[in-house]
Amino acid sequence: MEEKHLIDGIQPNQGLIYPEDTNELSSVLSDITEPGRVVVPIGGATRLQIGAKMPTYDYALDLSNMNHLVAHNSADLTCIVQSGITLHSLQNQLREQEQFLAVDAAFPGKATIGGTLASNAPGYLRWQLAHMRDMVIGMQVVLPSGTVTKSGGPVVKNVSGYDMARLHVGGYGTLGVISEISFKLTPLPRRQGSFLVGFESEHGLQNFSEEIFDSYVMPLALTGMNENLIKMLQIDAPQCQYLMVIRIGGRQMAFDRQLNILNKMVGQYQDSQTDFLEQNASDRLWEKVRDFKGYGAISSITGRVFSTPTRLRGLLRDIDNYVEEIGLTLAICIQPGFGTMEFHIDKVPAESEVRSTQMIERIHDIARQNQSHINYETLPADFKNGFNMWGKVNEGSLGIMRSLRDTYDPGKKLNRGRYLTDKEDI
Repeated sequence: MEEKHLIDGIQPNQGLIYPEDTNELSSVLSDITEPGRVVVPIGGATRLQIGAKMPTYDYALDLSNMNHLVAHNSADLTCIVQSGITLHSLQNQLREQEQFLAVDAAFPGKATIGGTLASNAPGYLRWQLAHMRDMVIGMQVVLPSGTVTKSGGPVVKNVSGYDMARLHVGGYGTLGVISEISFKLTPLPRRQGSFLVGFESEHGLQNFSEEIFDSYVMPLALTGMNENLIKMLQIDAPQCQYLMVIRIGGRQMAFDRQLNILNKMVGQYQDSQTDFLEQNASDRLWEKVRDFKGYGAISSITGRVFSTPTRLRGLLRDIDNYVEEIGLTLAICIQPGFGTMEFHIDKVPAESEVRSTQMIERIHDIARQNQSHINYETLPADFKNGFNMWGKVNEGSLGIMRSLRDTYDPGKKLNRGRYLTDKEDI
């Protein structure tokens, strides 16, 4: 039994399954007919901590043997891959043709393509290159019954009507098991680097990001972080309270033009300090940001906020003030252009569970007051019992979620007990 198959310390009581291809995966799922059996699809296990604490589970469906690049049409900038291939392996093969997949989830040496899509893993290559779901042009999914379904295909312009693959991006493996994906690819930029700007206030960081949004700069990625995260990542950056990192790339002339625009824009901020990192140093910095998963203590908390660029201002201020008020340490990483933020709280005191519950509810309240939504990605295992990690979901959305689950997996074979739609069935 590998450690990767443990979920909150619980191991599969019936064993492991390693399908080699879609046909075998289909046979495995169709053969599990005993009522109440629970199957958990597992890729690289980098995000298995998300979700409620499962009472039990029977089979770990490990897709790591389904790890091949099935086809690569470099002329059309498309490829087809099995879901168990790691991001690192795929990017290395695509790099031979000077192409890459614009997905940059954490721990690419372990994270699989299927797991990255299923868990809606956050990434930073979105400012210019869109969300990773927009890279998907076709998908093959095996339903809990063993039925193989397909949507889209290996060419870019082929979808009419609703794109069914999007149901499984962020579906956490509750509607089916992703077995094969068709992607559109991106040429590798000729030159890359990162422009760093330090600010003494969150206000300056937010204003600068809005100016970039309105400018002719097209970053590959853009993120801001507070002083606590800068220290945790040991980033060699200008002394500041908030740091913005803008990753730019392209042909030499386009690259120089964007860099000149950024230098002119930052000149309007008297309290700002700047630095520039060439590609190797830039890559190392983004790897640190990408792979940071929180403080690491068993009592630490990590959450992800979904908001809008405008609402993010008040939300960031209110959460920061509250965490400071109760004497805890908060590290934040924001993507102001998308209105998303990750927050990491260090070492929540264990002397009072009521206090922890009150703290979580208060953060939920702050999010609701700012018309935003929070998902908790890391919580102490004992605290997950009976806890809704997804926050408040309105009845309309909840009804849709349950209807989809009843349609695709009426027996709740996949991931039963881990997600909101299973609450009544635990």
